Amino acid sequence: MNTATGISDLKIALSSTTQMFSYVDKDDGPRSYAKRFVVIFTDGLMVASSELKTQADLLLSFPKMIVATVGIVQILTKLNMATSIPTCDVCINNDISKTASGWCLECEEAICTDCEKQHGCMKLTKNHKIIPIDNNKMPTSNLDSEQECNDHSRKLDFFCLKHSQPCCVTCIFEKHKRCQELKPLPEVEKGMTSFDSSFSNLEDRVEEIIESITGLLKEKQENKTRLKVQKNNIITEVQTIRRSINNHFDKVQQSLMEGLEKEEKTQNERIDICIEKLSAILKKVDKLSSKLEQAKQHKSEFQAFLAAFEWDKTIEKEEKAWISLQTDKISDSVDIQLDISPILMEFEKDLTEFGKIEVTYSPSKKLLIENPNQGQSLTSASSAIYKINLTNICSFQTPSGTSRETLITDIDMLDDGRIILADNSSNRRLILMSQEGELIKIIQINDICFGVAVIDKTTIATTLVKKKKIAIVDIDSSEVQRFISMSEECYGLSLAGETLVVSLDDPTFQFVNLSGKVVSSVWKADYADYCCVHNNKLYYATSSGDSVFEAKLNGDIVWKSYCQKYDFPDGITTDASGNVFVACKSSKRVLVFGKDGKESRVLLSKENGLNNPRAIHYKREMNILLVCNLSGQCFLYKVTN
Repeated sequence: MNTATGISDLKIALSSTTQMFSYVDKDDGPRSYAKRFVVIFTDGLMVASSELKTQADLLLSFPKMIVATVGIVQILTKLNMATSIPTCDVCINNDISKTASGWCLECEEAICTDCEKQHGCMKLTKNHKIIPIDNNKMPTSNLDSEQECNDHSRKLDFFCLKHSQPCCVTCIFEKHKRCQELKPLPEVEKGMTSFDSSFSNLEDRVEEIIESITGLLKEKQENKTRLKVQKNNIITEVQTIRRSINNHFDKVQQSLMEGLEKEEKTQNERIDICIEKLSAILKKVDKLSSKLEQAKQHKSEFQAFLAAFEWDKTIEKEEKAWISLQTDKISDSVDIQLDISPILMEFEKDLTEFGKIEVTYSPSKKLLIENPNQGQSLTSASSAIYKINLTNICSFQTPSGTSRETLITDIDMLDDGRIILADNSSNRRLILMSQEGELIKIIQINDICFGVAVIDKTTIATTLVKKKKIAIVDIDSSEVQRFISMSEECYGLSLAGETLVVSLDDPTFQFVNLSGKVVSSVWKADYADYCCVHNNKLYYATSSGDSVFEAKLNGDIVWKSYCQKYDFPDGITTDASGNVFVACKSSKRVLVFGKDGKESRVLLSKENGLNNPRAIHYKREMNILLVCNLSGQCFLYKVTN
């Protein structure tokens, strides 16, 4: 080792150290001072090199230089950690140090502006989500743990559709040996209709709880105000009567006032208990809402996808707590009234009480969660259809009429379980049956009917094809209450809130309110006899094109799917989750389509007794599927997942 070489190597090492801080601005605090210190030290080394003439001089000076250099490096390392300015992980791998400007949630790396541009151009990384480095508040340990199995600390590679659970290789051997629906986790993620929509579902459910509780809290406060007003009204009424009689009534009046005060206090205490419980649930849900919002901003879709399963359980728990509270008597609305004694004005001597305080309870305007146990699946929207199981409850044949032919074209179910069927034959009738298949009554109609829809517990609507009318029928009296005239022959019928949706014999569906006013008309993508409306979506099937459609209420197509050729899909209905059930008359089958329309499967076929099925209805409140052949053979199924 010669003198010149030793000095040169040491200067190169210090120069590299200086380069580490080449990007630091003048005012960058401790790093700026460190940079200057290294430069000064290097300059001093260059001066010293001119004085070291021999190898012996170098050997004597070298240990001191090494100690000084190591000290500098240690100081610089501590300064680098103290500044907490993240560096680009990609550049570090190339021995370059640059300040990071963003964080890639998929790669879990900090990247600079230049690398971010390349990141967005590469095929494998162009869809990665990058957030500003200042927004990356999520601890890396948390991000890593969510991608590992909690039981085995191994990478989560698979997803069990049966249990709706991500799993590692060890989990498969321990818990999922018999599961037939295991798929690679990336494949499941790609199969999702849209993670945003699935994650949005969690947010919607949280928001629904918040809105419901907030609404009831407002109602409770209004109830307290109303109680006070009612109390004051009663006091005024009592005082008005009291002035018309003598002092004999002072005692009974006082007794009544005490009872009134006591009852108001009792009821206010009940309301306060209800408010306290509601506020506790609301506090939890608000906290969960904040977590979801944070996750939305700081997690990748994949990370949030994994975390969402625990949130789903938490949300479901709060949904059940909210539903349980609504069914409690304590949530009922309270009113107090005065029942004036009838002998007050006439029988002064016999008067023993001024009146009675009456408390009446009326149900609150509860905003019910449509499906509190839904536990919305965050996996593929279509995978849910493979979990649908049918259990036959009952099968029956509708009674024959005056005509030998029976043509059942539509079916619906009332809330009490009674079934109404439309007979499109010359029998001109509606048939009311029990769930057990027993005839309740025949309602004769003066025209051939086609579609039928339940309006309430005593009223139904049916379409009269040739008369171009909708008949509103009272079930109890079997009488037509009124008619709604249409511009064309009318066929399938569906109820959406307070609006009837009818399929006309032209390329339109018409929305008509119960008073007969046309609300809107929507163009069909193809000719369809039947329609169904659920969750602000319009569903229909076209026999000519073997197609099934989901559309917005303005007619815009959301998705279009296909049956097999010559299936001739006709009747259509949906469950609460948005799965679509279609009766195919020619192939003698019932198909179910996932809510995204991407996948379908056969639920029922001719082996189950189907023969030209057209009438189909899903009773969402009971999870009952009704299917009826054109000949009148009907089948009731309990639907489970």
